[in-house]
Amino acid sequence: MNIFVVEDAPEIRKRLVAMVRMISGINVIGEAESVNEAIRGVLGSPVDTLLLDLQLRDGTGLEVLTRVKQARPDLRVIVLTNFATQQYRQASLSAGAEFCLDKSQEFGLVPGILRNWLEAAGDRPVA
Repeated sequence: MNIFVVEDAPEIRKRLVAMVRMISGINVIGEAESVNEAIRGVLGSPVDTLLLDLQLRDGTGLEVLTRVKQARPDLRVIVLTNFATQQYRQASLSAGAEFCLDKSQEFGLVPGILRNWLEAAGDRPVA
């Protein structure tokens, strides 16, 4: 599984990257902290899974989500946010995210979700 991490807070991004790198079968192939950097990175790499912060310095993760899902509809996306209101959750899911998680309470769910996706993929080649 090739993962791209979009998070504008360096400490949280490092924590996310370290957490997912501990899972066998996962490659972190890119990181970004801005909307444009994220869109370029995701569309320019063989990523199949995106960990996406909702609030970025220069815009929102919803902008990224909308653009990348148009070009790559099979991309799996987990949105992480400190603003996990029902409105943001619904907007994220409507835009194509599989999950919208609260960073403060659901951060630890990410490894389990990724492991489940890895198991479900089995021997199928990953994009």
